Amino acid sequence: MSAVPILLGAPGLPGEPELVTALTRPGTSVSVIRRCVDAVDMLGAAAGGHARVAVIGADLPRLARDTVARLGASQLRVLGVAADGDVAGEQRLRALDVPVVTLPIDDVDAAIAMLARAVDDQRPTKWEYSGEGTTPAPLVGPGAAGCLVAVWGPVGAPGRTTTAIALADEMSRRGTPALLVDADTYGGTVSAHLGMLDEASGLVVACRQADMGALDVADLAGAARTVAGGFRVVTGIPRAERWAEVRPAALTRLWQACRETPGIAVADVGFSLESDEEFLVDARTPRRNAASLTAIAAADRIVAVGSADPIGIDRLIAGLADIGRIAGDTPVDVVVTRVRKSVLGHDPHRQVRAALARHAGVQDVTLVPDDQAAFDACLREGRTLAEIAPRSAARDAHRALARSIVAAVAPA
Repeated sequence: MSAVPILLGAPGLPGEPELVTALTRPGTSVSVIRRCVDAVDMLGAAAGGHARVAVIGADLPRLARDTVARLGASQLRVLGVAADGDVAGEQRLRALDVPVVTLPIDDVDAAIAMLARAVDDQRPTKWEYSGEGTTPAPLVGPGAAGCLVAVWGPVGAPGRTTTAIALADEMSRRGTPALLVDADTYGGTVSAHLGMLDEASGLVVACRQADMGALDVADLAGAARTVAGGFRVVTGIPRAERWAEVRPAALTRLWQACRETPGIAVADVGFSLESDEEFLVDARTPRRNAASLTAIAAADRIVAVGSADPIGIDRLIAGLADIGRIAGDTPVDVVVTRVRKSVLGHDPHRQVRAALARHAGVQDVTLVPDDQAAFDACLREGRTLAEIAPRSAARDAHRALARSIVAAVAPA
């Protein structure tokens, strides 16, 4: 039986030189074809396609969650290795969702035998990529304490950010802990809507911690800020060109942390749902649409927002098909904003409902009346609709939707 070819990146592991020497001898069941000095070196070696397993140590320089994800994209299984008794190193590797084997540092033969068994037992892990090699499978554990609601809308400013803010605000006012995450990598404006002028990005902070395997519920809470309504906000990237700082692997862990946080997390995501890697030569290139795609794939519920005009309705209907492709059977709440007679005629409510029922099979839709004066005041003062116009019909529509979402996800 031929030896299993592996990449070894475990600098600083006690006994590592002796281990490498032993594994390069003929007759071993595991063969080291490359000894890597850092994560970049390992990724380069993985691209050659000759290894089957990447064995990494906790002290591998530049090791991050994205490293594990990209190794998975290269069709390598990932195995962590730590010295027997190195609790800190083992914990760091497990925080990256890597299976770990601890080796006796004083017995090379025993260490080789244990490593060989662990390599042979390797199976696809939760970082296994899909057939397209694009988006990591969402990490949605059965013990999640909360749930994730993704708010999406097509291009053209249909009101997805306004809807996301209103939902988080109304949920909080009903006594449900709410966390609003601005994950729009094309032009997130949650902080501007709420008068939060700090340039620091809570999203970048959270993704950096996630990439290092250190993001938990407490860390996520620390990356958020509380606003006047009582809900918490993870602010987005202050400039659109910083989108590459939020990578798919870190985002996937972020959504898992959101689902582990008691209450409801509301993610305001960007308009584009294209799998943009189809247009890239290098499949490992960061993807701008990863925030939207991973959030929708991981969400327990999706809110699709469109505007009440012929163009907005057409875009919404087209987008609902993409949502179905990405999210499968995840429940979708359809919201149509700025419903008014000036565009759709005498009975705009009936026309919107008829168009969605006929062309998208949508029978239940939330219609938000146009209240431009109230929304302008919200922007001017950096406050929510419930604060500015508590008796607005637009606020009533958002409040009813928030109530229905809370009632639907409460058992989970």
